[in-house]
Amino acid sequence: MIVFGMVLSAALWSALAAAPVPTLSNCAFTTVPVDSRWIGSCGRILDERPLMWLASASAIKSGVWRAGVSPIAVWSGEMTEENDGNSPIELEVYPEGTGVLRTEFGWFPVSGYAASPGSLKFAIDAAHEVPPSELDRRIIERANAILSSDAVWNRKDDRRCPATETSWSIYCAVGRASIDVTGGFHHRRPAMELVRQVIEERTKGRNYHHRMMDYNNDPSTKIEDVHAVFAEALARMKAPS
Repeated sequence: MIVFGMVLSAALWSALAAAPVPTLSNCAFTTVPVDSRWIGSCGRILDERPLMWLASASAIKSGVWRAGVSPIAVWSGEMTEENDGNSPIELEVYPEGTGVLRTEFGWFPVSGYAASPGSLKFAIDAAHEVPPSELDRRIIERANAILSSDAVWNRKDDRRCPATETSWSIYCAVGRASIDVTGGFHHRRPAMELVRQVIEERTKGRNYHHRMMDYNNDPSTKIEDVHAVFAEALARMKAPS
């Protein structure tokens, strides 16, 4: 009897382990009386349960996502995190209810968007960030051209990028390129995330606090290394989308 119970438990455990883990988080918003904002939540995402508000917007401010494609609805607002206060969010929606939610943690795919007079609903896949588009490819190509030599390389990055600067860190070069290519900047854009990923993998074991900034400021980093990071990021991109 004990052996049978152990076998049954093992079989049950195997079935549970094989069951797919849901990745979508359902988001639901309702309007606030005498206010144009919609208040809601997507439940527990990114190990937190943030509250959000959204309001209809005329356009995305942090740069076009894809060339030649315009959203049918745009929302902007804030996410209130449990430990870190408020941060901006933007939601863009395309035909068939798909889109992107831009957050301080990344850009996440949206599906199932539905809006009615009293309800706004959609789902996000917080386990998978949006992949780079053709514009992200152009951003990295442009950043590589901006940061062309030691003469224009800012080796003392503080992640501040004034419009009047004449030398650039890695972070600011990608930011400047984002503005040049898409008309706006978001520090979690797929192009920026891909550069971070390449640097992360190339610097395992180094005690960096801000990976991109500290790699930029590391005396051992050479301009050839920076160009190699951009080249690898470009090589990892899939066919243009």
